[in-house]
Amino acid sequence: MKAIHQLKDDRQLNFAEYSAKLLGNVLRENGIAQQADIITSVPMHRSKRRKRGYDQAQKLAHFTAMELGIKENYRLLGRTRDTAEQHTLTAAQRKTHAEEIYFSLPDHADIKGKNILLFDDVYTTGSTLNVCSRLLKEMGAKKVFCAAIATTLLDEKHKE
Repeated sequence: MKAIHQLKDDRQLNFAEYSAKLLGNVLRENGIAQQADIITSVPMHRSKRRKRGYDQAQKLAHFTAMELGIKENYRLLGRTRDTAEQHTLTAAQRKTHAEEIYFSLPDHADIKGKNILLFDDVYTTGSTLNVCSRLLKEMGAKKVFCAAIATTLLDEKHKE
């Protein structure tokens, strides 16, 4: 997790490039790279992106798209507001939170019938990826594959 914090807080984009190479190999080995038509990412709120200077999930997706030669589209999903940090929420709160803040953007004609590779930086409960995957399918995606470069285990107080 230290590397993720460096990517988020210290702008260590070389970690994103390195991770994309490793993830690209895994995605090739399990056949997802050959099936994916478009890569996108879970959106960060614009105020947080402005403050940080970039969106780390989008950077990971971008470097992976370059590694695999897959088309990118980051104008599929939006986020309504900046909210509490996900790591402070319980599993139930994460689910509700994700349902409330993510939405589909209107210009999504190019994903109808396509397989989408959806990126997030960290997988914890799956709430964010589940909501975003459902939105992409409602927009016409044939399949949605999800990828993250890290996973966390919830401590007891966050499992509820």
